[in-house]
Amino acid sequence: MSRKSKVRLTRVLRDLKFHNKSQHTIQDLAILLNPKIRGWLNYYGRIHRRCMKPVFYYLHHRLIKWILNKYKGFKRSKVKAVRWLRRICNCYPNLFYHWTLGYQLT
Repeated sequence: MSRKSKVRLTRVLRDLKFHNKSQHTIQDLAILLNPKIRGWLNYYGRIHRRCMKPVFYYLHHRLIKWILNKYKGFKRSKVKAVRWLRRICNCYPNLFYHWTLGYQLT
């Protein structure tokens, strides 16, 4: 996967602006993102799935921003938001497609 492709995929995530959609639930975000993630993994991850790690790192960063905007109890505490997302990842490992393949929050 080229650097240009990684930049394009992160731009797609940025242009979705799902971190501002605080009225949606995490299941709604999964429904929105799973077709894109599945397509990216089928296309770019066909040979080397490791190359998708930076894209998923950016996706997790955007999910943390969504958590901070949605839940005011996590305001100004990224550590609590990361813990919450890790707990969701462990409790619902099939929520996002890339979580089922082992690209969980690190």
